[in-house]
Amino acid sequence: MMIELVLASTLVSFVNTEMYEVDSCIGEQFALIEVVNPQWPIHSERFSGVGYVDFRVTVNSEGKVVEHQITRSQPRRIFDKQSLRALKKWKFDSSKHEERCFDVTFKYDSDKFE
Repeated sequence: MMIELVLASTLVSFVNTEMYEVDSCIGEQFALIEVVNPQWPIHSERFSGVGYVDFRVTVNSEGKVVEHQITRSQPRRIFDKQSLRALKKWKFDSSKHEERCFDVTFKYDSDKFE
């Protein structure tokens, strides 16, 4: 499992990396404190190509993911479980808002996973 610690030096409303994208539903600025990248699912070792899983997540005032919904995934259900395992370990910055909404996309590329 790869854990990526992100320093909250600047607030942003959108993050785009090789492994994931995060966008505030309302354009609110946020910081990612801790990110866990998903593992490549064992049952998909023969999969070659790219895939993704899109989530709509709700984060509480302490920065923990409290609700999630898969909005799209391609190929269907192949990467969902590993994406959810990683997402549940994410930590956002704290906020004065009781809840915040984010769109999160995990990107899977067979050429980039070990």
